[in-house]
Amino acid sequence: MASRAPAKPIPAWVVTGPLGCGKTTLIAQWLASKEPSENWVVLLNEYSDAGIDALTVAAAARGAYDVRLVPGGCLCCAGEADFRRNLGELVEQVHPAGILVEPSGIGHPGGIVEELLAHEAAGGIQLRGVIGLIDPAHVSSTDENVIAVREIADALVLSKADVASAAERENFWSSARGLFPEKSWIGEMQGGRLPPVLLETVTTGASLRAAARLRPAAHQSEREHAHDESPLVMLERGAERRDFHHLGRHGARWIFPRALAFSETRLLSLLSSDLALVDAGLCRPERFKAVLRVDEEQWLLVQTHGGRVSMQTTAWRRDNRLEVQLPVGARWDAAAWDRLWTRCLQA
Repeated sequence: MASRAPAKPIPAWVVTGPLGCGKTTLIAQWLASKEPSENWVVLLNEYSDAGIDALTVAAAARGAYDVRLVPGGCLCCAGEADFRRNLGELVEQVHPAGILVEPSGIGHPGGIVEELLAHEAAGGIQLRGVIGLIDPAHVSSTDENVIAVREIADALVLSKADVASAAERENFWSSARGLFPEKSWIGEMQGGRLPPVLLETVTTGASLRAAARLRPAAHQSEREHAHDESPLVMLERGAERRDFHHLGRHGARWIFPRALAFSETRLLSLLSSDLALVDAGLCRPERFKAVLRVDEEQWLLVQTHGGRVSMQTTAWRRDNRLEVQLPVGARWDAAAWDRLWTRCLQA
């Protein structure tokens, strides 16, 4: 008997954001525009089991669909077991054309992304992207869940842009552009409809993680200077590096698999000491930023500024990323930086 061909990974997206930002409206519009013959599943997390948002999504759906309610307020804690059970059933039995996950507005998106990435590693799901919505009321919010949305999203969208003031829009754009890692897409939406260029990206097989920065033309910066980018260099343990030379400055960015973890102590020691860098044949960078896993469930955003190192928790979960920019005219030794990061990895 011929063996059965393995099923293709199910494309999945997470739509996350604070209470009232328009997540359910967006998903309803999404289901209304899908092909009627395609069976899509929505995993909808709500505070209670009233299911009001589920009814809204179901009423808009076009053709085959399944809306599954996961009550509990937060998928990654109170609703974790139910969420995991539903995902397992979808991968092993249902195999829909697509999965949309909407965490509760009071839930933290980190655990949901972790669970989806675990299924992706097993080959059952392909996490196409995390779409983070920020409405005008939360543009300046310091709530930890809103901050997590900004950090973990691949695409960051100002929802309800038609009611945003000029100051709110400017605040959104300036803060979004300053995030690390950079977003694959930054834009605005009105009426719960994703801009066509983003909707096309997420529904035609392209991953937001690999997409170009499809920012609206009105917000593109002028490219006034030459920007030299080297080929991708593959390193040990599944890591990669790409070098840059821009405006007289050399630098690079590294990506290490999320399964690897860095030593917080070793990293802090190296970045805090000019002597340690000199011993490694390097100079202090003009800019350093990184998002790194330092423990099983702990990720840090690490930055240097004015000779000081700052570390704070981050919701990023995709992979370990480091970015170095040297001062004008400084000698570039990519291999020495590679060795430095290898020394900072945990055994």
